[in-house]
Formats: sequence, C-alpha cells, structure tokens
Amino acid sequence: MFKLYKNNVSYFIGVSLFIILFDLVIVNSVLFKENDQLLTIGISLDFVVVIPLLLYFLIYRNLNKKIIAILPFALLGYIALVLIIPITGQGTLEVVKYTLIPMELMFLCYEIYKIYQIIINFRRNITVGSHPIETLRKSLEATFSNSKITSLLVHDASVFYYALFSWRKKPYLRTASTSFSYHTNSSWLITILILSKILLIEGACVHILLMQWSHTVAWILSLGNIYVIILLISDYRAMCLNPILVSKQEIRIQYGIQILSYIDIDNIESVSMIKFEKLAKKDLKTSITPLVIEPNVLIRLKSKITVIRLFGKRQMVDHVYLFLDKPHEFQVECHELIG
Repeated sequence: MFKLYKNNVSYFIGVSLFIILFDLVIVNSVLFKENDQLLTIGISLDFVVVIPLLLYFLIYRNLNKKIIAILPFALLGYIALVLIIPITGQGTLEVVKYTLIPMELMFLCYEIYKIYQIIINFRRNITVGSHPIETLRKSLEATFSNSKITSLLVHDASVFYYALFSWRKKPYLRTASTSFSYHTNSSWLITILILSKILLIEGACVHILLMQWSHTVAWILSLGNIYVIILLISDYRAMCLNPILVSKQEIRIQYGIQILSYIDIDNIESVSMIKFEKLAKKDLKTSITPLVIEPNVLIRLKSKITVIRLFGKRQMVDHVYLFLDKPHEFQVECHELIG
C-alpha cells in the first residue's frame, strides 16, 4: 500500500510538472499572442481543474479525503495563472475568478462547520483530570474519519500547546498510578540547547548567503529552522509534564511528543534494565526507542501494540525501549504487577 502511494505521488509530481512546463512554453510562444483567449481558457483548465483532479485521484482518494479538499489547490492554481498569463489574457481570467469565488466560499463554510464539530466534541469529551491532548484526539477522531489526518493535526496541536501554552501547567498524574520521570537525568536538555544554538547561528549565516540567490528559499529555510526549535522545546516540555504512569491495569507511556502508547499489564512479558546496543535493521521495525538518548529499560510484549510516533506516524511494536530516571524502581513496580 505504501509503495502504491509513493508511486502515485511520483506520478502526480511528474505529470503536473509536465503540464506546467508545457503551458509555460505555450504562454511564451507566438501561438499564444494569436489565440490568447482560447489558450488562456485551456491553460486555466489545466491549473484550476486538471492538476487538482490529478491530486485527488492519485493521492487524496487513497487517503479517503473528500473531493472538496482540492479547492484550496484550485485557488493556488488561479494565483499562479494571474502571475504567468500576459496582460492580453487577464480579461479571460475574470471568468475563472468569479467561478472560483462561490466554490471557495462553500469550502470556507465547510471548514467552519468542521471547526464547530471539533469544539462540540471537545466539550463533550473533556472531563475533570482528563489530558487536553487526548481529549483533542478523541474530538478530532469523532470529526474526521481519516486517522492519518487526525494524527497529524493532533501532533501539530501538541507541538504548539507544549511550546507556547503549557508553561504554568503541572505534570499530568492519575489517581492509583505511580509516576516515573525520564527527563531529569537525561542529556536531552543539553542536546536541545546545542541543536538550537546551531540552528540559530548557522541558520542565520546560511540565510544571509541564500539571500544573495533567493529571498524565498532563504526564508523557507529559516522558518524551517524555527519550526525545528519549537519542536525541540515542545518535546522537552512534554517530557516534564508527562511522566510514565503505571497502574494495575496499564502503563501509560508518553515520552515527550516522540512516543505515545498504552500497554496492558497482561500483555507484558518482561521488564528489564539494559545496557543499550544499536539495534539491527530488522529489529527496528518492531521496536521503538527515544531519540538520541540511550535507553536503560526494555519492555518486552507478548503481542504487538500500536505506538504513535513523531508527526502522528503509527508503528506496530513488541519491544519498547525507554530511558527512565529511576529504572530499578520502575522494574520492581512492573514485576509486582506482572506477578
């Protein structure tokens, strides 16, 4: 399935580039000057109809998205037309503009309706002591049928929640659960500070150099660097606010924004302290480990569980590697529950 999706993305990019390059050649040819109205209509159909439909049939349909989702790309196509069509053909574009306006209004109404549904579902799901991000996940899952869209939206919301709005929040705890921190004794904070310094200083130098070639590329790179820094800050804040929670029924694992999963106590085969060694490629497919930090605890499972990783990606694993501040206490607690 992934291979088919990857092939479709390649087909879409290839066909779209061919259509765009072909239309650019036509726009700059003598033929366009002689038949500007007719060719403007044809090129407009390519940018506003053909390419968005290719996007839907090759990519969006496989993601179970509705056809209305291509409307923003039709608007982008119109903006591109305004930039590339000569003045002689701009009059014909007025027809395209007044056709797109009601369609875009329909899309806007649809998005407002979806936001209203999310708010209603959020209020319905939120309870005393509930986790805000988990409540948001439930609300989005009730609004959107596509789990990939939901996971990505929840990931982005988590990033900005922890980076911007979590500074006065207390760690998330549950009654009848034992909490285990994992950020105090790790070197992750130092790693974040070093990476942030590199991204800021070297990013500024690269930005200045790229400005000599392209302002757009320079700002895209700089905004990307800023997003990565926000991502790192968010991950550390999530670590501080989400200790590993062990109860009689399950272990709740939220390792920053890197790992999220629930493990039933009955599904645990063993919990052991380890000296981590690099995993083989085949083992990585069924194992999850934190970024950069060397784990000191391994949880072996009887059957695979679903783990949500960075950017909402899901993975089936039966080995969970973690770094904990007090690995021995965690091992003892789990052994008592496993029996």
